[in-house]
Amino acid sequence: MYDLTIEYHQQCGSMDNKVSNVGGYVQTGLFDERSWPECSCPAYKYGKRTVNFGGRKYPKHCKHIRQAQKNACTWHSLYSDEEQKKEGTCPRCGKETVVVRVAV
Repeated sequence: MYDLTIEYHQQCGSMDNKVSNVGGYVQTGLFDERSWPECSCPAYKYGKRTVNFGGRKYPKHCKHIRQAQKNACTWHSLYSDEEQKKEGTCPRCGKETVVVRVAV
């Protein structure tokens, strides 16, 4: 049997924001590990190239999804050498952080 330990870490709150707006279109589910990111643009809606995710086919990422993911600060205390100067504040962008559970 596995012996898992749960640790609590912080990540930038911008990753917790699951909705974005790039180019006048709305992107949802950008950093949600249980769903595929979606965009309201025609290129995403009518795209022919697909990806199999969880047994369902979804369109490949459009340029708006890629731009929204690039714009987000992805700081996470577990995967970064950057130390927080103030508890609860992201050292990269200065936004508020959220607490996440990580199984190790």
